[in-house]
Amino acid sequence: MKTLFALLAASALCLSASAAQAEEQKFDIGQLARQIAVTNVSTMNLINWKVGETANYNVTAMFGFVKGTLAKSVASEEGNAVWIKQDMNLMNQKQLVEMLMDRADGKILKMKQNGQDAQIPDEKPEVISQDYAEITVPAGTFKCVHVIAKSKSSSKIEVWANPVETVMEGSVKQIAASQMGEVTMEMTSFKKAN
Repeated sequence: MKTLFALLAASALCLSASAAQAEEQKFDIGQLARQIAVTNVSTMNLINWKVGETANYNVTAMFGFVKGTLAKSVASEEGNAVWIKQDMNLMNQKQLVEMLMDRADGKILKMKQNGQDAQIPDEKPEVISQDYAEITVPAGTFKCVHVIAKSKSSSKIEVWANPVETVMEGSVKQIAASQMGEVTMEMTSFKKAN
């Protein structure tokens, strides 16, 4: 269970870091896409995600003025690793982020943005609290692990996750505080692999 909490906290951390960096770069969608891409990265004992799993999200930032979507999927396998693909569309700006993740420990082995190698962010969150909560998002109502954390780039990060009933790391909703307001992701749909 500690591993799940660490995963969820790290997930939210990356989202919050993306918000702060987007503001500094006058809303650089590329940076935001790279940061959201690592929302499901942390140390895990085993990643058992299956090729074909998909999750779709609504993304809101900059006090609700920036709205878009994020589609995340397990695209393929490479040895003992999986390629995670994330297509983001914010304000008609599109970005594709791909990550190769080791199944054994969750480590990112390689990251690309629009086909070009990208730097892997490395910031650790501090978990403030962990509990359970029921939450409703466009994809449905879920009983979730609710983690609140903070980091150097965000004073408050919240993640609600249910990896049993959904897919991949199970992120149902994420909110990260930033200087430009909250950055929010809410799951709209998901599909399990056959």
